[in-house]
Formats: sequence, C-alpha cells, structure tokens
Amino acid sequence: MALEGNVKDFGLSEIFQLIGLQKKSGMLSVSGEDNIVIFFQDGEVISTRDRRNKTKDPFKDYLLRYGFIGRDEMNRIQHIQAETNLDITDILLSEKYFSEDELKTIFADQIQETMSQVLSWPKSYYKFITGKNVLQGIKTFVSIKVEGLLMESMRRIDEFAEIKRIFPSEELVIKRAPLEEGQREKLEENEEIIYDLLETERSIANLVSNAKMARFCTYEALKNLLEKGLIKIIGEPIEDEEDEEWIEEGDTTRTRRGALAPTVAALTILIVSFFIGQYAVPYVLPPGWKSSTQYIHEGAETKAGSLGELRRFKVNELKSTIENALEEYRAIKGTYPFTLEVLVVRQVLPERVINEAQSYGMSYKINESGVSYRLTCRQTFLRAPRFKAEDG
Repeated sequence: MALEGNVKDFGLSEIFQLIGLQKKSGMLSVSGEDNIVIFFQDGEVISTRDRRNKTKDPFKDYLLRYGFIGRDEMNRIQHIQAETNLDITDILLSEKYFSEDELKTIFADQIQETMSQVLSWPKSYYKFITGKNVLQGIKTFVSIKVEGLLMESMRRIDEFAEIKRIFPSEELVIKRAPLEEGQREKLEENEEIIYDLLETERSIANLVSNAKMARFCTYEALKNLLEKGLIKIIGEPIEDEEDEEWIEEGDTTRTRRGALAPTVAALTILIVSFFIGQYAVPYVLPPGWKSSTQYIHEGAETKAGSLGELRRFKVNELKSTIENALEEYRAIKGTYPFTLEVLVVRQVLPERVINEAQSYGMSYKINESGVSYRLTCRQTFLRAPRFKAEDG
C-alpha cells in the first residue's frame, strides 16, 4: 500500500505526523530539490540511507562535508569497503574512528539535518511505501520520535533565516576577541568548539567545513558568540569602488557604471518632480523648517527644488529612528551591532525601516572596537554625511 502526493495538497509535516501516530513502518521517498529517502520503524525515524543507491550515501557526505573525516581517510575507508563489502559504519567502528556512542550522535545529527532540509523545500512530491520488508538491510543506530525531529526542524528553519541576515555570506571572515575571566565556563559546547577554531582568523565556509557539526549548529554558535561580544566580523565581500563614490549633482566628469542616457521616462520624472516640489512639499514640511546646506551640494537646492528637501527630511527622519535603535541596542549589549539587520532580529527595529533606509542608499559600518559607527547616505542630492557616536 502506498501513500503519495504533492506537498501543496498535503504537507510533509502532516505526513510525518500521520506515520508517527499510526506507528507505521516503511520508506518515505521525497523528490524536490534533491531525492531523499527516510525510513520509519514503528512510527520512528531510523535512517535516511538508501541501500539501493550505491553511489550516494548521505551519511558519508555528512562526514566529509563537516570535517569528521578527511578526504584521504575517506578514500582509505572506501578502499576497505570495496575489499570487504562492509558497511561504512562497521569500518568506522572497527578502525576506531569513533566510539559507538559518538557514531550514534553523528548518525542522529545527520538524520536531523536531512529532515530540516526536506521540510524547507517549497515544492516536493512524496511517496510512502509501507511494510517492514522495505527495511531489510537497513543499518541503523538510532530510533528517533517524529515529534522531536519536527519541532527541531521548524526551529532551525525559522532561526536560520534570521541568522543569515546577520551572516549573509560564507565568505565573511571571523576573528575572535579575548576571553575574560570566567567567560569560557559560560560557553555552550558548540560555542566553545567554534571559539577554539578561531585561534586564527577563518571564513565562515572554513568553519563550517571543519567544525564537525551541522551547518546550522555552526551558524547558531557564531550568532551566540557575536551577541556575547566574543567574535568580530572583520572581512566581507568587497563592493566595487565605483559604487562607493559620491556622485554630485552637476558633476558630469564621473558617472556610475551602467548609467543610462536621459530618456522620455526620465524627462517625465523631472516634470512630475517639479510639480511635487511646487505644490506638494509646502504642505508636508513642518512650520518653520529650514534646510541646512551642510550636507547639500552647492546648487542642489536650485536644481532639485523642494523635492530634494523632502527627501533630505525623510532621510533625517530615518537616521534619527535608526540612531535611537542603535543606542537602545548598545544599552543592552554594550556594543553597537555589526549590521542593522541585527536590530531586526533582536526586534529593536522593524524590518520596513531598514528596507526604506536602504532604498535611500543609507549604509552602516561599525568600527573595530564596536563603540562607534558611521551612518552614510549615498544619494545624488546629498554630500557624504558622517554620523558618529563615540563611546562615552
């Protein structure tokens, strides 16, 4: 008997719960971004290794991906496997790569990562084949309840989206800060592992491939260490220098790469801008408000009219909101956040404020000590304003 369908009609989490509640045994095959199989015995997950597929072993891939086993060691293990026809788990135990308890932990962690992966797919097709006969030849060390796997998977999926806002690229380089007395004792096991790996500066990609833990666990440990002030992000993907230049109104000697010649659409925008500046802005600006020329290029007011003033007013409003959030965060954590996205993750600032600030070309950069920052706006109607908060 087979149960099959599309996740749009019946979600995978419901399928997992159904199998668990009815204590079914069998194989669930899921096709989406990849092809994955999950084996159940009496409603509990026992393996994700497909004995029919000799070329693909998710457990072996897991060991290699996260640094449990090096490539040379794996080649040696596969050579033994070819000669003896033993399962890789038997070789790992007999060659004393791991104890049985260690192997059980790694085996369970690999199952958890696979579950989280398959539940994150927006589109997939599943088929469940029941019967204990499909379990013949399955090698396992664990039997895990569906409820626990589902809860942890949902947690990881939700939190990883937020963590990736803090660490948007695996090319980011991480440096650790010195531990104060008593801090090591307060670190969680995974945090301590990552901290020790950072004896020298490493990229996140390097940490992931050497940490001997699932990718999510590495990222989670990094987030916790960052919040505790024990690591710094010292490198990031380099922006094109041309994109960092300030383009001033009326300066025809420099243009951004890819700038287009004036078009009918551009002329239309200029006409609309004129009418907005003439008739809309006076009703928006507060009584007695007067524009400062500190950050406005000479002649910009004449060229852009009141529209430029309105934009500047909005930028200043956003700047004030962000600065207040930064001070609130610093009062709690002792330092400013590495990125503005941290304020969203910590629920200090709504995401819409960050998005709006970015639409105005605002950028934020913290100094190495974490006690001052620079908030700048790259818009054609502004010079490079520098807003800096010094410690004390």
